[in-house]
Amino acid sequence: MSEQATYLPAFSERMIKKHHVAIMLLHWFNAFVWLAELTTGAALIQSDRFRFAPQWYVELVTGVFGTRANMLRFHIAVGLTWIVVLAVYGIFGWRTYLREEVLKREIALDRDDVNWLRIRILRLLGRSNEPLPPQGIYNAGQKLFALTVYAMVPLIAISGLIMAFHWGPASVVGWAVVVHFLAVAVVVSGLMIHVYMGAVFPEEKPAFFSMITGMVPESYAYRHHRKWWEEVKMLERKRAAGELEEAAPQASSRVWAALRAREYWPAYWAALGLGLTLLAAFLLVGQGLGASGGFTRYLAFLIQLVAPGYAASHPYWSNYVQAGRPVLMDFLALELIGVALGGLVSGWLAGRLRWTTDRGPSVPVRARWALAFAGGLLSGFGARMARGCTSGLALSGGATLSAGAFVFMLSVFAAAFAGAYLLRRIWL
Repeated sequence: MSEQATYLPAFSERMIKKHHVAIMLLHWFNAFVWLAELTTGAALIQSDRFRFAPQWYVELVTGVFGTRANMLRFHIAVGLTWIVVLAVYGIFGWRTYLREEVLKREIALDRDDVNWLRIRILRLLGRSNEPLPPQGIYNAGQKLFALTVYAMVPLIAISGLIMAFHWGPASVVGWAVVVHFLAVAVVVSGLMIHVYMGAVFPEEKPAFFSMITGMVPESYAYRHHRKWWEEVKMLERKRAAGELEEAAPQASSRVWAALRAREYWPAYWAALGLGLTLLAAFLLVGQGLGASGGFTRYLAFLIQLVAPGYAASHPYWSNYVQAGRPVLMDFLALELIGVALGGLVSGWLAGRLRWTTDRGPSVPVRARWALAFAGGLLSGFGARMARGCTSGLALSGGATLSAGAFVFMLSVFAAAFAGAYLLRRIWL
């Protein structure tokens, strides 16, 4: 009996893991970023002599943001977030995803890949019935698109930074606009084919859903990624024979296991990372970090939705509800989204992502929640009274040597020591 016939009975049921969660998160993060950037970018390309999108589209997107200036700020903020996330991925994921052996396996084209591209094109044109050569974990089309993205991303990022912050003379900024537009156009050309093949083309539907579940049917792997399927089967046979350790099928699993086994970062490394983040915020955005201001804007947005007249006439909320400027179009409001996503990913990587209530052994859950709510309410009120929180006033203010920042921090520590003494029985 042939090898194909041996495995066919189990094909309809068995699923094979193809993508790690980090890869899927990065994939969908890129998808949402490109959707947002293309939506706003197409509307931003407009002058007296040239317009990329029709006028109705430009007016529609501009109306969503209120003004073209707001739309440009959003475009730049999303682009900067994208650059930072890719930089973090490159730094911390280098050994797992970007080392030379991994790149050779996942994006390098071999002879089978070149023939696959040639035959695939001829078959789409109806001029060939040749069978497609066997492929690895990614087919030649996916590899070619990945190579294009790897080549264009640095050009898009660098030209975008030059355009956003006007680095260099006008001629350099002008050329950056041209490079940015052409590099994006190249990626979008491949992106249209990528989306069609992954989301529309029937044969490739399992590839699309694998970016949601991380798994593909074994029958799909056998038909479309034979080389990778053979690697998986070889590893399974070796593991069954005891030739492989249970925890050593992939280098990435060892990396994630090591991350999960570690405790919290040392305070000194965390402080260094926080300081560099604060410095980056000043350099790239022109302001420091903050939290209470972002939450205040969320609340102002909700009040504006429920009672717009009250929000516009109130002496406090009217400072945030201004005509022509959306309440949430602010760096702090966007920053808090990144903080939440970063905390979610960090908790998952460390193996601490679970629903729990931290409390002392003698404190009921409801009492702990009530105390947490009361403490948060007092902290928020105090932060607005002090015109800043531990991020906006203490860190950002301290970085600019503000006297108020140091008074605030001394007060925070004094209150914290007193509160810890008075409420110590909640945790003991």
